[in-house]
Amino acid sequence: MYQTHHSGPIGVFDSGVGGLTVARAIHAKMPLEDIIYFGDTLHLPYGEKSSDAIKRYSLAITKFLMEQNAKTIVVACNSASANAYQTLVDTFPNVEIINVIDPVTKYCELNGFSSIGVIGTKATIGSATYQRILSTNLNQPKVIAKATPLLASMIEEGFINGPVAQSVLNAYLHNDPVGQTEAFILGCTHYPLLEDEIKPLLHPNNHIVNTPKIVAEWIHASLKQKELLTKSESRTGKTRFYLSDLTQSFVKQAELFFGEKLDINEVRLPD
Repeated sequence: MYQTHHSGPIGVFDSGVGGLTVARAIHAKMPLEDIIYFGDTLHLPYGEKSSDAIKRYSLAITKFLMEQNAKTIVVACNSASANAYQTLVDTFPNVEIINVIDPVTKYCELNGFSSIGVIGTKATIGSATYQRILSTNLNQPKVIAKATPLLASMIEEGFINGPVAQSVLNAYLHNDPVGQTEAFILGCTHYPLLEDEIKPLLHPNNHIVNTPKIVAEWIHASLKQKELLTKSESRTGKTRFYLSDLTQSFVKQAELFFGEKLDINEVRLPD
């Protein structure tokens, strides 16, 4: 039987750089914790893949992270959270698996938003997971969801804070009802990298939900409740990076994101 231990790392995975927003928030909230990050760059973006393919990739990555003695697994990808989470929970019952959708929808429930806009990949929006959970848990909220499939690939290619990103965002969000709501969910972990460019396109009073911070707080509470927070206070936690395909675009963006030289290794997993 798989045994978790407080000294184990937190396992985090996404299809590419988007999950780094969650990994960074985890480190900010829990600086003593070790993190293992797996970016499935060989198969990105997950948002364009079938549900069966996403499940297959997620199962292989979770198995790898458990082989690294991860004490919890964070599915830092909305497409995988929407399509593979339950499969992972059923397949690996002895390790806690945390997705990025439940913490966000719970946050919206606690704040009682009356109208919520959601943007995400085709796989996330097509699954209707956000729409179903929010409509069930809130008191008759108005939920508007829109697929914005170009954004994740655009971010992976480094088009942030420039005319390309602005043009694509304008096409998706300018005067669109999805942004004229009380709260706005960036339903892809890549999207916080565009938050400064997205905000001017929304209603002035729209509240952008801070997914990375909310997820990090959820993870901290879970580890604390299970007494799995690291007991070592004599060092800063380390983050190890693995990719299914070692691409220079990921390396460049990750090092810009973390502001330092990173040790990133390639690991090919069976499909």
